[in-house]
Amino acid sequence: MQNNGCLRSRKGFTLIELLTVVLIIAVLTAVALPNYTRSIERSRAVEAMAALKALNDSVYAYAAGRTGGNACPTSFSKLSISFPGTLSADKSTITTKDFVYTINSAVNATIPGTDCPGVTAKRQGGAKYDYVLWNPYIRGTGGKGTSLACTSQVETSIAICQSLDLYKEGQTPY
Repeated sequence: MQNNGCLRSRKGFTLIELLTVVLIIAVLTAVALPNYTRSIERSRAVEAMAALKALNDSVYAYAAGRTGGNACPTSFSKLSISFPGTLSADKSTITTKDFVYTINSAVNATIPGTDCPGVTAKRQGGAKYDYVLWNPYIRGTGGKGTSLACTSQVETSIAICQSLDLYKEGQTPY
């Protein structure tokens, strides 16, 4: 009996099968990548939040017991904290890979127990991520409202602030 090719065994995949697998992988990647980048940005913001707490606590420790014009530190070099990053010439900013921390920049957020403005952390992420984190201390509240706040003019950054539950429209540290 002669085999006319109907029972031939296949070795390998057809082009359509390979293209289908590639297409499925591309769709899964397109769905997962934005969530991955948002998770990475959230972790950077959480790291900055911890740094802000430590820096503001150092400002408070410096100001405790001091009065007059030198009660508030004007540079990070006066604080009893070692912080990674590049210190500016006037020592009022520390630049890290992702953020710029500025002392006495949160003038609408005085640290409780002092007359010192708080520290802000501005994200240096180009056009995609551009936001500011700070402690929204409110004068006269006795330290109430000391959780962090976040603001931005960029939609993708507002989404990060909202995902951290820190965004309040119109609230700024300046």
